[in-house]
Amino acid sequence: MNNILVVADLDEQSDVAIKQALLLAATYKTSIHIVQFVYEKLRTNGSEAQALKNQVVEKLTEKLAKQLEKSIGDKATYSFEVVWQKAIHRWIEDYAEINSPRLVIKTGHRSETAFYTPTDWHLIRECNAPVLIAAETKWRKSPNVLAAVDLETKNKEKIALNHKVLEQAKILADSLDVELYVCYAPSVSKLLRDLGIHYLDDVEHDAKKATAPLIDELAEQYQIPRKHFKVHAGNPDKVIPSLAAKYNAGVVVIGTVGRTGVKGKLIGNTAEKIMSLLKTDLLAIKP
Repeated sequence: MNNILVVADLDEQSDVAIKQALLLAATYKTSIHIVQFVYEKLRTNGSEAQALKNQVVEKLTEKLAKQLEKSIGDKATYSFEVVWQKAIHRWIEDYAEINSPRLVIKTGHRSETAFYTPTDWHLIRECNAPVLIAAETKWRKSPNVLAAVDLETKNKEKIALNHKVLEQAKILADSLDVELYVCYAPSVSKLLRDLGIHYLDDVEHDAKKATAPLIDELAEQYQIPRKHFKVHAGNPDKVIPSLAAKYNAGVVVIGTVGRTGVKGKLIGNTAEKIMSLLKTDLLAIKP
């Protein structure tokens, strides 16, 4: 189908995700499908419960139709539905498997705790489609794009993922007519650093030297100014948000391979850590 799937914000005064979808629908030249989720535990069962669900969905559908007519109108081609569903991420993952949307857009709600994995994190880990977690604050008028890649990886899958990240970032930057920056954050062992065996400056210097030929190649392939490639040593989850702020990025594009299970809940992956610090949009790309 290759449309953009948008999770509607429940508060009709907040249409962050829809605004982003309108912008990107023009970028990708595609339609939008909006879904609003509703769920409430009912005390009744059987046919009575089903009748109540149907009534709620019908009334919310009428309300959503009016809201979308007001916020979208004839700005884009769109469809919509109201779905009674508690496990939002599962519905979205199934939709992505069947319909292959170009993008999934959801407003980010950062209320994570150590043992609770919210919908945002589930989607970043498990959804096959690219997922844009939109910041609740508005995009800057001229947002730049920051692509985060691993320039020293030898893993074929990660190399391919680097190219997917750069391709998506380039499309966004060109369509928005903004600058594209590319960053690589070689990590430094805290233990080795504390023991004085490795230093940030040394790691950064070595990484810049090692990646120079590849940066030259990528700069030419994607028509990105060589000076826009930034190599800064440190923890990626801290370096990337810092660079996003420094270069006025409205959206950060990153590749992610999600963890699942208890390990994923306790540790999370780099994208999730970055998301908790970013004050802007995050576009997560899967291999």
